[in-house]
Amino acid sequence: MIPYDDLTYFFRNYMEQLSLSVDEIAELTQEAAQTAAAAVINEHKLIVCGIGPDAPNASLLVELLQQGLYRERPAIPAIELTSRHLVSLDPGVGWLSQQLTALGQPGDLVLLFATSLNQLDLDLLTAALGKRDLESVWVGAQGPGSSLAFSGVDRATALSLSYNTVICLARLIDITLFGPLEDTH
Repeated sequence: MIPYDDLTYFFRNYMEQLSLSVDEIAELTQEAAQTAAAAVINEHKLIVCGIGPDAPNASLLVELLQQGLYRERPAIPAIELTSRHLVSLDPGVGWLSQQLTALGQPGDLVLLFATSLNQLDLDLLTAALGKRDLESVWVGAQGPGSSLAFSGVDRATALSLSYNTVICLARLIDITLFGPLEDTH
């Protein structure tokens, strides 16, 4: 297969999966935006997490919350917990679990980007969330709380769908906290 064919296959598959995922992304981001806005208003923390290949999406969400994308507005406070320079995900998951246990307080919302984690990793993070009674939203994996798992897709497609979820989530949190955008189209 020549590289062009490989790319067209990826994009064709990605667009098909995006089309199939729009309703799930919209449902999760709407619910997560309401929960995030309530956390911010009630002076709880938004903790955004990603390890390895998921770290850039977590970083992007924090950047969009703090800098905005659509209009000038106050920064939305969010803590970024990412680890991207790993040979193996294991140390990153252990580190993240420790950070969540150390930083988390009941009422805080943890947004986890987890397309690359296995079940053992997910269980370790779930235990850390439970220790501190943290609310959570999972993108790329099934976890306690709201989840969007993108089941049945390859990792590259899942990461791309996760990226789209970040943009939608940032937009809806902005709208939920600061009202409708003037030019929505």
